[in-house]
Amino acid sequence: MRSLVIITKKIENGSSQGFFSEVHGKNGGGHKGVRCGLRPYEAAAAAARYAMEYVSTNPEGGDIMAPPEVLELIPEHLRSIPAKIA
Repeated sequence: MRSLVIITKKIENGSSQGFFSEVHGKNGGGHKGVRCGLRPYEAAAAAARYAMEYVSTNPEGGDIMAPPEVLELIPEHLRSIPAKIA
């Protein structure tokens, strides 16, 4: 199973409460609901770290899903990592 890093933006009462992450690894590892920053750059940096930790080590590869303002800050080669050919 491909790994997946999801970044969401939480908004309450019309104001941003920051960005939160959810990570699904190959063997069920990961986390959900971890704050990864108040600003898009902080969230993008966290997503890139998670991609290196969970996605790049998965032989099946993986993807990052995030709001546009975060995704545009993540290097393209980390947004979708292809499966390694055996």
